[in-house]
Amino acid sequence: MSSSRFSRSRVNPGISSRVWRKSGIAGPGRGLGLAGLAVFSLPVLLFQAVELAWRAYLPAFLTQSVGVTLTAAGALMLGVRIMDAFADVVLGWLSDHVKTRFGRRAPWMAAGALLVPIGAILLFFAPSGAGIVRVIGASLLLHMGYSFIVTPHGGWGLELSEDEAERTRIMGAKVWFGVLGSIGMLALIGLLERQFGFGIRSLAATLGLVIAAAAPITVLTVLAVFREPAAVPGAAGAVMSRASLQRLLAGMTRDPALRRILLLYLLCGIADASTASTFLFLAEPVLGLKGQGAMLMLIQPVMALFTLPFWATMADRLGRRRVLTIGFAWQALTMPLALLVPAGSATLFGLFLVLRGLAWGIDYMLLRAMVADVAEKGAGSGARMSGSYYALSSVTLKLALGLGAGLGLWLIGASGFHAGGPAGAAASLAIRMAYVLPSVLSGLCGLLVLNRPSGHPSAPTGLGTSALS
Repeated sequence: MSSSRFSRSRVNPGISSRVWRKSGIAGPGRGLGLAGLAVFSLPVLLFQAVELAWRAYLPAFLTQSVGVTLTAAGALMLGVRIMDAFADVVLGWLSDHVKTRFGRRAPWMAAGALLVPIGAILLFFAPSGAGIVRVIGASLLLHMGYSFIVTPHGGWGLELSEDEAERTRIMGAKVWFGVLGSIGMLALIGLLERQFGFGIRSLAATLGLVIAAAAPITVLTVLAVFREPAAVPGAAGAVMSRASLQRLLAGMTRDPALRRILLLYLLCGIADASTASTFLFLAEPVLGLKGQGAMLMLIQPVMALFTLPFWATMADRLGRRRVLTIGFAWQALTMPLALLVPAGSATLFGLFLVLRGLAWGIDYMLLRAMVADVAEKGAGSGARMSGSYYALSSVTLKLALGLGAGLGLWLIGASGFHAGGPAGAAASLAIRMAYVLPSVLSGLCGLLVLNRPSGHPSAPTGLGTSALS
């Protein structure tokens, strides 16, 4: 993709091309420069803040400070993700087809930038004893706004390049900048915990403020700098109806490569959410590392900053399937070591997280690039359906995140453990198993999915199986 094409269809023409050349937004023959990747990836910082708050801190905040039971918190984690998943399908479809003078993606993202702050403030500032109606309503507002941003932005990202290697680079950059955002958030939380003694209520309020501020800032920056690519000829005039949406989704899911990608997304999400939702319960009541949770969470994203570029290079040399196989195998092999970490040993727990972090983020980076490949092949039919392709992957992931978080919290609740109290021997074992077991099983299942024999049937959508090569 040349820089001239990029400047016509990707960057706001009101910005001087000389400035963009100096900043590295784009360059001849190399698509987006580092500055361009950074600017387009800004909303990923918001996504990371929402996911960190929702998966790691909200369960502890609701159960310890607001008074929600572990069972109710687990049901909330799952229920909101289910709603979120259905919203993604609709938004993906709408952002592919509804054309406005401002573009197909931009209006939805702008609406999300208004909804997210309202939901974040209502949820993360909920007082002790707040009714479940407020908690559910605020959660729905937050995640509806989140879907309004993440799905159109994701579909837009799939269209940024027509080159397979460049798509891996773009998706790798999104994950990398997201990791950088996680590090910034965790460093802030760690500082507030360690130096200022912030408890879970104060930390939740901080996260709410950060999310509320990040939504309009990151979204409006992207909309000011980038312009959406022109629609593929023939995309106009598509009939929006329930039946056509169903036919589209059915056609997509008949593709064997996409089905395999979605199954891998399901496994990744369950493992990721179960470990995130149980991490603070493991670090504090079980290991006795109170006030050190955020600093310990920093270890894996810091590792990813250095390892993700290496794994992206290896994916080009060895193939994505082999690198994904390494990632799932490493997950299955290293997670059981958490069962051996003794209470009170921050050093050994930190070493475990370093070891686990060597392959952290491989799955999301490569699976997103594979979805982009499939979406690009689908564009050959005469319509860009990138939002719908992204929505399918997002639906799968969010359902998996809800299942993983709910599973982890329900396993802990079934042990008789009460949030805020000490963890006895049975509860300690249950928390360790809730942290470890889903990831081990997901890793082993991922290996089976990646390495099972596969035929090459002709897909009704015209898509091949090269995405997993």
